[in-house]
Order: sequence, then C-alpha cells, then structure tokens
Amino acid sequence: MKTCKRIYNKKVFAFGVVMIGLGCLNLICDLVTDRIDVNGIILIVALFLFGSFATLRSLSRKLSREDKLDEMDERNQLIELKAKSRAFRLTQGTSFVLMLALLVLGKVSDYGVLLAIGAGLAFAFAISLFAEVFAFMYYEGRN
Repeated sequence: MKTCKRIYNKKVFAFGVVMIGLGCLNLICDLVTDRIDVNGIILIVALFLFGSFATLRSLSRKLSREDKLDEMDERNQLIELKAKSRAFRLTQGTSFVLMLALLVLGKVSDYGVLLAIGAGLAFAFAISLFAEVFAFMYYEGRN
C-alpha cells in the first residue's frame, strides 16, 4: 500500500520546501540570538503558511493542472513579459539616477565611500546595458 503522494508541480513544491526551510532557519536564528520580536514572528508565520500552501497545492492534481494552464495562457505570458520589461527599465533608470547622485555627492563632499558606491552602481548599470544588448542580438538572430 502506497501512502506517498505524487508531486504534480515540482517548481511549486520546491518553492514551498524552500519557504518552509527559510521559516525554520529564521526561527532557529531568532531563538539562538534571543531576538524574538513581532516582525520576526510575523515573518516566520508567513513563511510557514506560504510554504505549506504551496506544498499542498503541488500535491493536488486539480490545483496543479490549474496552475499549469494559467502559466501557459498567452495573456498571462504577455502580462508577465510586459511587467518584467517595465521592471527592468525602472531598475535601470533608478540605478542610473542613484549612480549620478552618489558620484556627484561623493565628489562634492570628498567622501570616498559615496564614490565607491556610485562606481558599484555604474558597474551594475553597465552590466544591465550589456545584458540588454546581448539579449537583443540573441533574439534578433533567432527570428
């Protein structure tokens, strides 16, 4: 007699296990450091709840089928693509503005830490620009 359930959606199951694991690690860290506060308790409860619901959802054939159909829906894919594109643009713009502000403030105040943070943001901004160019070239070549 088998008592083991089948996992119908492995990504959701892995997400649930990771969330439960993070909840356990957070609980252990809070107990070891004796820094249990309301925010920590809320976070631990939320991690356990999200992890449990995701794990149970991945073990249900009906709910997993619904998740996969929603994931394959073209409208949902378009919305996700637009949201990720907008988030990428906002992140690029924000990092550029912060980079400029930190470099100017670092130069005016002669504070090296601000210059170093600005240089780090400049490096991250350059990586995002190169990633965008290479992704464009990759997808342009495929079509």
